[in-house]
Order: sequence, then C-alpha cells, then structure tokens
Amino acid sequence: MMLHDTGMGKKPITGRFLRWFLVRASIPVLISGAGLVPLPAGAQSVSQRPLLTLDEAVQRTLAQHPELDVFVGKREASRGVVDQAGVGQRPDIDLMVEDFAGTGDYDAVARTQSTLSISWITQGARIESRVQAARVAASQVEVEKEIKALDLTAQTSRLFIQALVEEQRLALSHTAVQQARDTVAAIKMRVAIGKSPEFEHLQAEVELAQRELEAEDLKHRLTSTRYRLRAQWGEQGSDFRLAGALEKVPKLDSAEQQFDQLKENPALALLATQQRIAESKIELARIEARPQWQFSLGVRRIDTTDDVGLVAGLSVPLGRDRKSAGNVRSLQGEQAAYASEFEAFQRQLTTQLYVLLQEISHGQHVIRTLQEQILPVLQKAEAHAGRVYESGKLGYQQWTAILHKRLVAQQELLSALEAIHLQHIELQRLTGSTLNF
Repeated sequence: MMLHDTGMGKKPITGRFLRWFLVRASIPVLISGAGLVPLPAGAQSVSQRPLLTLDEAVQRTLAQHPELDVFVGKREASRGVVDQAGVGQRPDIDLMVEDFAGTGDYDAVARTQSTLSISWITQGARIESRVQAARVAASQVEVEKEIKALDLTAQTSRLFIQALVEEQRLALSHTAVQQARDTVAAIKMRVAIGKSPEFEHLQAEVELAQRELEAEDLKHRLTSTRYRLRAQWGEQGSDFRLAGALEKVPKLDSAEQQFDQLKENPALALLATQQRIAESKIELARIEARPQWQFSLGVRRIDTTDDVGLVAGLSVPLGRDRKSAGNVRSLQGEQAAYASEFEAFQRQLTTQLYVLLQEISHGQHVIRTLQEQILPVLQKAEAHAGRVYESGKLGYQQWTAILHKRLVAQQELLSALEAIHLQHIELQRLTGSTLNF
C-alpha cells in the first residue's frame, strides 16, 4: 500500500500524543499513555500488560486483516489475464491431397497432387493492444487495495482513539465517584452535628450510586471497544495498554496544501483508472475492427512428374468490420460517464474537505477556551465553594452544582479532543495521506 505523506514529518507515531491532564481540587488525575494517578483498582496488574501504539495497531491490521488477503487472489488473477492476452492465434498447418480415387486416369494415386502449407494471421498490433488493456485493468486491483488499506487504517485509528478516550472517561468517572464519596462523608458529618438536614445526605447517597453506575457502564463500553480493536488483526486472546495521550491537537498543513493533497485521494485514482481502462478497450476494439491479413506458404508435389513447387497465398477481408462499432460507442459513453463521475466526486470531496477544515478550526477554538479559560476558573470556583459550604454560607444544591459543572466541562474537553482527533483521521483518509498523530 502507498499512503502519501502530508508533509507533517515522518516521526514515529509513538509519542506524538502529548500528555494532557485534568485537575480537580481534592484528587488530581493525570491522563496519559503512562498511566493514571491515582491508579484505579487493579491498575498494578494492568501495568504489566505490553504497550500498544497506534502505529503497531495499524501495522498489525494491515498484516493480518482478511479483507486485504482478497487482493492476493485478485492480483494473481489479473496477472493471468495479462499473460493470456499475450497469447496469439496459433498458425495452421494444412495438408491437401488432390486428383486421387477418381475415375479413368484418376482412379488411382498416380496423378495425385499433395500440398503441405502453413498459414498465419498478422496480429502483432492486436496482441500488444490486448496486453496493454489487460495491464491497465490489472492496475485497478492495486488502487482498490490502496483504498481498502486506507479505510482499514482509518478504522483501526478510530477504534484506537475511541478506546483511548474511553479509558480517560473511565478515569474521570472514577474521579467523580470519589468526589461523590467525599461529598457523602462531608454531609454525613454535617448531619451528625446538626448543620445539614438528613435529606441532603440521602441526595448525596443517590448521587454516589448514579456515579458508580456510570463508571460501570463506561467499563463495559471500554471492554467492547478494546475487543473491536483487537478484532482488526484477529488476536482476541491478547491484551495491551494503549500508549498515547490526547491533549495537544494535531498540527495541520495549510488549507492550500490540503486541497492540493486532495488530488491524491485513491477513490479519484480509481475513477481515473476506470477511464483509462475504457480508453484502452476503445483502442483495442478499433484495432480488432481492422482487417486481418492471412498469409500462407507451402509445398506442392505432383506425382505424375515427381516435381515439387512452392505455393503462397494471401487472404484479405473485404469491406469494413462493423461488428465493433456499437461496442466502441458503448465504451465511449462509459468513458464519458467516468469522466463526469470523476468531476462530480472531486467537487464533493472538495466540499467535504472545506467543511472538515472548518470543524477542526472550531474544535481547536473550543479546546483552547476550555483549557485556558473555563476549567481554570471552575477549579478555583470549586475550591472556593468548598470552603464557603464548610462555613455554612453556601447551600448543598449550589455546592454540588459547582462540582457538577466542572465535571461536565472536563467531559466536554474530552469530547472535543476526541472529535478533533477523529476529524484529523477523516482528513487524512480524505486526502489519501499517512495517518499520524
């Protein structure tokens, strides 16, 4: 497979994800490919699993996915077609015996004339055209393989990002559970000394149960995503840790370079190849319509005189062969249809690329706003609200609302990071580029 580089640099994919972190006042959580702080239950055993980078996941997929094995058979079949196209019509050897087994002077074989000749048809141009048409058609297999490889690469990359994000969502959910437990403990103490009513303690217990359910749901979702990721290369018994981080968004080439790179989309290359196939078929049909000259050369023996002579012949079809006229018109229409489809699809890809670049630009703005403005302020507000609540100047609902707001903002940041990485994958798939992060 040939995946074109976007000019972003051929650095190893491992480590291209820069670490990112979400911080809460009481329990800091570091999210990166190296691990989680604090470690969730069972993390010690998890740390013993081998690391899996995105590059390794893609390479395993390309090496072992059965959909790519199909093209091995297709390639062999196309090679057979090319070989067969180079085989011409065999010469004919004729033996003719005349003037025997008749009546009178011809009742025996004394006056027999026998002729041994070989005849052949001129077909060099036809064979060359057939081979060329077969080679052009065979090239379509490689383009189709490139398209499938690029799609599988993008699919594996999406699953890898999804699994990585779900790990961080689970870690964030563990933080929310711990926060809910701390809240229950704090309110329980306030109820015990008469500073808070019992219903606030009950509400906190419900909130804790809900957070635990959310964590359980995320755990099962992560298990399913990891299974789907492993299924890309068929190793369901293996396990791994994902090596990667999400915080820094991918750097992009200029819009002009992206639109120029769009010309390398393999789907466009496939349509161009189909036009070439139609063109080669048209040329072959025109050559096939040309008259074929047939030559013959032989030796004749005349028994009555015991003499030998050479014989030669030439056969030329009369008129024009009109059998291919309809086929040529059909192929010309097919070629025109491919040309129109190429233009329409290129326009569609251009529109998709423009919209995608706008979405990425907006996503970058959202991430910067959350990281630089919203989350730092909410972190300060959470710490301040905790002190005010302890002093009795802030109600339970207001306090938990501030806590919830920061968790929601952290989830929004995670969703924005996920979206921009998935958009980057789609951008590279759209332009037929090497997927990297």
